[in-house]
Amino acid sequence: MLDRTKAPEIHEIEAVTLQIAEVSHLSNGARLHYIKSETQPVIRLDFVFKAGKWYEEHAGVADLTGKMLFEGSMNYTAKQIAEKVAYYGASFDNNHGYDRSEFTLYCLSKYVPELLPLVLDVLQNPVFPTEEFELLRKRNQQNLKVQRQKNNYLATHSFTKLVYGGTHPYVFGLDEHALDTIAKEELAKFYKSRYSTEQLEVFACGAIDEELEKLLEKEIATMQLTGAPTEPLVSDGKIANDEDFVLMPESLQSSIRLGRQFPLIGHEDYHKLVVLNEILGGYFGSRLMRNIREDKGYTYGIYSAISPKEQDSLFFIGTDVNYQVTDKTVAEIHKEIKKLQDELVPEEELQTVKSYMLGKFLNDIATIFEQCDRYKRIILHKLPYEHYNNYISTIRGVTAEELRDLADQYIGLDSMKTAIAGKRPD
Repeated sequence: MLDRTKAPEIHEIEAVTLQIAEVSHLSNGARLHYIKSETQPVIRLDFVFKAGKWYEEHAGVADLTGKMLFEGSMNYTAKQIAEKVAYYGASFDNNHGYDRSEFTLYCLSKYVPELLPLVLDVLQNPVFPTEEFELLRKRNQQNLKVQRQKNNYLATHSFTKLVYGGTHPYVFGLDEHALDTIAKEELAKFYKSRYSTEQLEVFACGAIDEELEKLLEKEIATMQLTGAPTEPLVSDGKIANDEDFVLMPESLQSSIRLGRQFPLIGHEDYHKLVVLNEILGGYFGSRLMRNIREDKGYTYGIYSAISPKEQDSLFFIGTDVNYQVTDKTVAEIHKEIKKLQDELVPEEELQTVKSYMLGKFLNDIATIFEQCDRYKRIILHKLPYEHYNNYISTIRGVTAEELRDLADQYIGLDSMKTAIAGKRPD
């Protein structure tokens, strides 16, 4: 009988076992990855094209192209697409990213035979109707206008320009009139060049039996997208300034963004830098939260994060504060960074962060879809299959001395870019 007077034993996390997909190389050049689980009768299909912002010649084209595929195909109008997906209680959406454009279908596995022909028609037979294009562009122009009234949007936009340069594809957001001159023909051209089955990765996870596996292979192999994409020539046009202030004179708050470029996710220091970031501002008990929220009361929340992309990684700190304490907040951020460079992290604090990170990682891979997301990252970033076991072992083994050296090497204040959007302090 369970003795409830005794706490359960605590076990160290030695390693994790993520399900590795079965891979089918299809005749049209696409790769189909299966991760199977019979826990629930559902399936997720991700069609991932190398068609993100990294490959566009005109800002906003990649995003609009992905959205236009839902506005009508050879055999379905936009209304028919939406109605059929809704009829089967499914979800079919586009996620436009910096490097890739993904089209994701969620549905009950038994409905895949009914929905897959629709999905494939949308992906390979778009017609780019003029009226729908104009309506979509107007909606996006209006959304952009609304976003550009928000301090956090403007601060992040300005910050990424400082880091990468004004026209770099990794700049967050869009300039005010970026969508005004985009023509429908640019979207059709981008689609024809970037959407190719030769570089298509399809991830199928969920309840997949042998019959469904054969259906997926047969139908997806019929796709014939013959784009012949070339790698873009991305200029490294970094801005000489280290700081920028976007004036919002009517705002009572200021948004602060501070950070710099980091190594790629496959770099030998990356996992240790994730631990360093967690200590600084990666969770609710972080140093930035304890100082700037709990002790000073300058903000409701402050965070630091690492955003890994296929060609780069970005480290940044973000918060919103009353405009009167903007300079004081930046000074406190600098003080916390300097402390990491000058002092060893106390052992108790380091162990707390390690335990939190290991527990959170286990919680984040609890479902088959979450495991598929981790596997997808391994494939798209060309990482070794032991990437996440290396993550576990690095967290457990990293020392305070290593973290101090990494703080000195990677987050020196002289290498930081700072952008603020708001009202200038009196």
